[in-house]
Formats: sequence, structure tokens, C-alpha cells
Amino acid sequence: MRFRERLRYEAAEGAIYDGAIRYMMIRPDALMGIFARLAPAERAAALEALGAALAERGKHSSKTYVKGEAAALLATIEATAPDLGWGIWRFGEDEGLTLRVENSPFVAGASFAGPVCHAIAGMAGSVGELVRGVPCRAVEVECAADGAAACTFRIEPAEA
Repeated sequence: MRFRERLRYEAAEGAIYDGAIRYMMIRPDALMGIFARLAPAERAAALEALGAALAERGKHSSKTYVKGEAAALLATIEATAPDLGWGIWRFGEDEGLTLRVENSPFVAGASFAGPVCHAIAGMAGSVGELVRGVPCRAVEVECAADGAAACTFRIEPAEA
């Protein structure tokens, strides 16, 4: 069953759920507008904090949705990302684990140069940990906010 088909809208509560996990909708330009209002150093720290929060909670969500082998996890996340409005995700493993994201909502909402997809990097790092079995981080090596065709992430073991 697709992610969007599992969503339960509770109008009386003003809430959206997938099982016990609550979701909310927010415009990308509103979210990224928070970061645009910060000085560059503060923006960098806030974007890093967003990425760290997504790494923590993303791992929890990924574990909830998929039990079992890495290929199934990656396929589920690729199928779920568009339903969440997070663009088109494609994982690759030619030279280590990579992620290519087309139509990132963070790029769409940003009025400043990249990299801007720290939330995706946080999520991708948590996925890398579930796939590789060791703590991982994702580094955005290309960002569409800087003119690249898509956002590209290298997922690698975290530094000790």
C-alpha cells in the first residue's frame, strides 16, 4: 500500500496520521523562509540542526516502515518520498551508497544558495545506517539551488 493511501485524516483533531506517526503539511517556502531570515553562520547551524533532527526521527520512521533487507528499505523510501512531497529519490550503489533527488522541496522553497537540503541529508544518513549497519552521514555534493540538475548525496560511514 502506498504511503499516501495509509494516511488517516482526523479533521476533529486537526491531525494527519500514518499509524501512530503524526505528519503535518507545510509550504516549502514557509519552512525555508525561516532559514533565509538568519545570518549565514546562524543559517548554517540551523540547517545542520534540521538535518540532525531528521536523521534521528528518520531512522525511527524507516525502522517502522520496513523490516528486513536493504533493497526493500531503499525501494520503500524511493516510493514514499514523492508521496511526502520530498521529490523523486533514486539510490545508487556504483561507488558506495548515493542518493539523487530531483525536485527537492527545500530547493523549491529556498531563496538563498545551497546546499539547502540538510533535511534530506539527515534522512539519507539514517537510511545509510540501516543499510550499512554502522552510523552514517550524507553529504550533499551537488545542489539544485546552486544550478545542478538534481541534488546528489554521498552516504558514508560517520567519522569516529
